[in-house]
Amino acid sequence: MKINIDNLFRNTINGSKPTAPKEIWFAIEAELKRKLILRFLYMFFGVGLISLTGYLFLFSETERSPTIKIQKATSQEELISLPQEKIPEKVLPLTTKKSDSPAASFPKKYKRNYSKKSFASLSDQNNKSSEKASFFEKKVMDTVIEKQVRKIDSLVNNLDSLVHHLKKDFDKERRRLLTEANKKNSLKKDSIDSENSKKVKGRQWNIIPVYGILNTGRFSKNTSTLGESFNEKTTAGLVSNFYGFNLVFRASERVSVQTGIFSKEIRFITKGLFLNNAITNYDPSNIVYNPGVDVQFSTSNIPGSTISTNASLIQTIVYMEMPFEIKYEMFRKSKINSNFIGGFSFLYLNKNEIEAKTDLFLRNVGQTNNILNTSVSINLGLDFEYHLSKRLFFNSAVMFKKHYNTYENYNNKTAPYTIGIYGGIGYKF
Repeated sequence: MKINIDNLFRNTINGSKPTAPKEIWFAIEAELKRKLILRFLYMFFGVGLISLTGYLFLFSETERSPTIKIQKATSQEELISLPQEKIPEKVLPLTTKKSDSPAASFPKKYKRNYSKKSFASLSDQNNKSSEKASFFEKKVMDTVIEKQVRKIDSLVNNLDSLVHHLKKDFDKERRRLLTEANKKNSLKKDSIDSENSKKVKGRQWNIIPVYGILNTGRFSKNTSTLGESFNEKTTAGLVSNFYGFNLVFRASERVSVQTGIFSKEIRFITKGLFLNNAITNYDPSNIVYNPGVDVQFSTSNIPGSTISTNASLIQTIVYMEMPFEIKYEMFRKSKINSNFIGGFSFLYLNKNEIEAKTDLFLRNVGQTNNILNTSVSINLGLDFEYHLSKRLFFNSAVMFKKHYNTYENYNNKTAPYTIGIYGGIGYKF
C-alpha cells in the first residue's frame, strides 16, 4: 500500500490549530481592536462620501430640469405668451434663424404689437434674467460644494485626530502592559531570590577547609627578641604557610559567626651573624642550644675561636590557632557576596625552633627561652564567596592579625603581626 506524502502532510496541517502563547495575547487583542476601529472608520467615511456624491448629483439634475422641459415644450407661439422674465436664454437663438429681424418669425397679427425696439428690450431683459439665474445657480452650487468640502475636510481632520489618539492610546497601553510584565518578571525574580536566600538561610552551617600563605613583620625595627646583642642586626619576616578549616554558623541573613582550628607558622631571619666555637663564659642571647651543639651565634668574630663562618639565624614559631570571628555581609549579587570579618584568636605554642643557615648546611641548633606558651591576636579581614552550586562555594580571604603577649619581658611592639591570604572550597549543610 502506497502512502501519499503530500496528502498525509496536508491532512495533518489542516487538522492542526496554531495557538499563540499566553504572553502575547494582550498584543493580539490590541491589534484586533485597532483593526476593528479602523474598519468602522473606513466604512463611515465611504458611506459619507457616497451620500455626498449622490446629493450633489441629484441637486444638479433638479436645477437643470426646468430649462430642459421649456426647451422641449415651448414653441414660437407659446414663447410669445410667456412672461419676459421666464424666456430661457437657450431658446432665443432659435427665433432668429430665418430672418435678421426678430419680429419676422412671429405671426402677422402680432407684428404690430412688437416693434424692433420692444423685442430688443425683451431680448436684453431675457439675457439679464438668464445671467442672474446662472449667477445665482453658480453661487448656490459653489456654496453647496464649499460646505461639502468643509465637511469632508472636517471628517478627514477628525479621522486623523482619532487615528492619532488611537495610536497614542495603543502605545500607552502597550507601555503599560510591558511595565506590568517587567514588574511581574522582577517580582518573580525577587521571589526566586528570596526562595534561594531562604534555602541558603536554611543551611545554617558551613565548613571550609582552607590553605594560605602569610608574611610576618614587627612594628619595632630596632629591637630583637633574641637578645640585646642582636639589636644592631636587621631582622625580617619570611613567607610561611597557614592551613586548617573554618566552621561557620549563619546567625541571620547578614551576620555569621565562625571558628575553627589552624596551624599557623611565623618565621624570622637575622642575617650578618657568625657561627663560633662554644665559649663557656659567653652567653649574650636568649637562645638555648640543643645538647651536643658546640657552636654559638655572635654578631662578630670572637678572638681565639677556631671555627668562625658567616651564618644566618632562622627563628620558626608554630601556633595552634582557634579564632572566634564575626562575619558581616556587605555585598550580595547573584552568586557573589563579600563579608567583613572581625574578631580575635587564641594561640597555643606548638613549636619553637632556631636554625643555623650557612653556605654549607641548614641545622637545628636550639630554641628561644622568652616565648610564652599562650597568647592572643586581634583579627581583621575581608572575604569573598562565589557559589558554585547550592551547596558548594569557593571562599577566599585577606586577613591582618596583630599578636599580643607573645614574649616574656618584652612589650607588645616587639610582638609580630601577620598579613595572609587563603582560600578553599566550602560546603553547606
